[in-house]
Amino acid sequence: MVDLALPSLPYLLECSTNGLQELELKSLDLAAQCSKRAEAEIKQAIAYRETAGVCRFLIVHRSDLIDLARLIVDGKQRLLHFEEFRKTA
Repeated sequence: MVDLALPSLPYLLECSTNGLQELELKSLDLAAQCSKRAEAEIKQAIAYRETAGVCRFLIVHRSDLIDLARLIVDGKQRLLHFEEFRKTA
């Protein structure tokens, strides 16, 4: 829920000190909740970006990885060399 409505200036000027303190605390609490949600959204966005990066790597290198796995299974390749993947990743 997005509620950007601020109390009117006349209301704030007429508000008691206790009322202003309550509004201040409520506003700080809401700000903290919004910050937590924003942090969670940023973490989710980063996770999606990382997933996209893995997909891109596999799009580019999948056949090479499959060929390498076949060589290893067949006993024709003992060491893994990733230098060529680093150049294009």
